[in-house]
Amino acid sequence: MHNRLRLMMGATALLYLGPLLAGLGGFGWRMVPAFVGIFLLWTVILRPSTWPRTAADWIRSAVMVPLLGQSLMQVLLVVVCFGIGRGLGGVFGALPPFPALLPLAVSFLAIPLCRLLWDPNKAEAMDRFLDTAIAGISAAASDLPPDRSDARALAARLLTPLQALPDTTPDEDVARHLQAITRHADPGDVAHVLLAAAQNGTASPAGLRALVLHATDPHHTDRLGGSTVPSRAFGLIAQDPALTLLFARRSASQLRVAPAAWRDSVAPETLRSVAAASPPDVATALTDLAGLTPSMTPSEPTINAASDPASDRHHAGI
Repeated sequence: MHNRLRLMMGATALLYLGPLLAGLGGFGWRMVPAFVGIFLLWTVILRPSTWPRTAADWIRSAVMVPLLGQSLMQVLLVVVCFGIGRGLGGVFGALPPFPALLPLAVSFLAIPLCRLLWDPNKAEAMDRFLDTAIAGISAAASDLPPDRSDARALAARLLTPLQALPDTTPDEDVARHLQAITRHADPGDVAHVLLAAAQNGTASPAGLRALVLHATDPHHTDRLGGSTVPSRAFGLIAQDPALTLLFARRSASQLRVAPAAWRDSVAPETLRSVAAASPPDVATALTDLAGLTPSMTPSEPTINAASDPASDRHHAGI
């Protein structure tokens, strides 16, 4: 791609070299219209989107004004190049002996060379694709408060190095990365980015472990309270025995340190259901967690399961 761009720049330089040579050769200003015609032809072939597509468009004032501006710009470029050539010829005091057709041929050669290197139709299609993608991203971002969109973008940038950690990175190192990240980004935004990566399949093994570690971190219990992050995280990793075992052990520790985490924990019946299809060590950890969760439920004030939203989430599962 870079080589093609360099060749394209070189071929385009031939376009401007023509009037420069004409001025250097001492040819009269009567050649300027010929070069203007070549420059305009170059824009028609290489930038067709800037020109009217139908005969009716040529008579519209909305088209004619920018078209006139484009033509005047080409005239200016030719005159400047021609003038530079005349100035160089005067400085050197000699006129190179070449025919008048040579500068015209050099400029005209730029058109087929550039067309071989650049497909304007593909470029236009790519521009439309990028415009659509940018519009989609903007529409998605507009669903969030402006500051929240920026905050989640920051969290995504900070999590990029973590996602690239080797699969063999110890959990302690992943946790240290998370601790450093949450000093600069909101834990809720970090959870949002980790969950999104797991949902769309772009999370690395380190990223999935980071999701489990973050969702079961007792230091973030209050900040993530009511967001059901642990339940959503469990639903995304329940098929992986190693991650499920890590989740179960970490959740048990979290509940002992921060009993308020019971409100967002996975429902006991869901834990037992997954335990029934898990290896023995995973099943034991899940069963222990299922038995621990009800003991964390506060007895006062009494929770009305029919009206309390947190209780509804707890008993509904993932």
